[in-house]
Amino acid sequence: MVLEKLSSSTDLHTGRNFAIAWKVFPRLDERYKKQFLDWIFPVDAEFFQNKLVFEGGCGKGRHARIVSASKARAVFAVDIGEAVDIAYRHVGHEPNVHVIQADIANLPFEPIFDFAFSVGVLHHLDKPKEGFLSIASKLKSDGSIAVWVYGQENNWWLIYLVNPFRKAITSKLPPKVLLVLSAALASPVYLWAKLVARPWQRLTERHRFLPHLYYQEYLSYIADFDFVEIYHIVFDHLVTPVAFYVSRDCLQEWFEQSGLPEPVIRWHNKNSWTAFSSLNRQTLDNMKERLKKRATGGNLASASGDDR
Repeated sequence: MVLEKLSSSTDLHTGRNFAIAWKVFPRLDERYKKQFLDWIFPVDAEFFQNKLVFEGGCGKGRHARIVSASKARAVFAVDIGEAVDIAYRHVGHEPNVHVIQADIANLPFEPIFDFAFSVGVLHHLDKPKEGFLSIASKLKSDGSIAVWVYGQENNWWLIYLVNPFRKAITSKLPPKVLLVLSAALASPVYLWAKLVARPWQRLTERHRFLPHLYYQEYLSYIADFDFVEIYHIVFDHLVTPVAFYVSRDCLQEWFEQSGLPEPVIRWHNKNSWTAFSSLNRQTLDNMKERLKKRATGGNLASASGDDR
């Protein structure tokens, strides 16, 4: 359902490049569920039950698989590129999953969805805000939405060092060359995460007077993964032709322009933002309460993250 004459050439290019990533790294990891629920908290797995769900940018289908298993009535998983082939292989056999090749900016749906989410995708669009507004316009009158995006805050090195390198060089490299380069760069990241960031994170949790290392929270977080997953993360950062880093104020503005109530916004691992809002006031109040309980040490079944 992609009409190329209506789609951004940049978005089409991005879809092609990310399809390469999903084909090279197609595996599904048992740790993805924890990671996904971290990204969309205060939403939890129970929230999907009996809902009609939209996913903007499904990649290899890892999140659609989790939503399907969480007893969603149906999930419509959309991607602009050939990643849909991998997603279909992983979840297309599920009776409540529909994998569709479509453009987030030109969606072929009416406002029918109980819940929509987009994780790690909007910041790779040519026009991220327009992508968000397009998704939000497909919600029912009492629908909800959650998004996770790269943060502008605390990401100076990505914005000023990696971004120019990505635009000028790595997003244009042949895949085989980029795979070799990514492996070389992933090796020190993997070792630092495992041998430095994670042990130091545990020390700072026990001894509050110790200083925090730069990017400690994020690197400690990804230390849960093996080398292949960190290799994939590095490749993802380098293969995309576009990456925007969204400030908290900018993200809040997206919600205001969509007509959604003021969102619950959370700083995740001190380098990215999660935001949730709902046209159902009770649902939004419940999510605010969940976030408040976590911030005050309440016992909630959700993984760790740095919230504010």
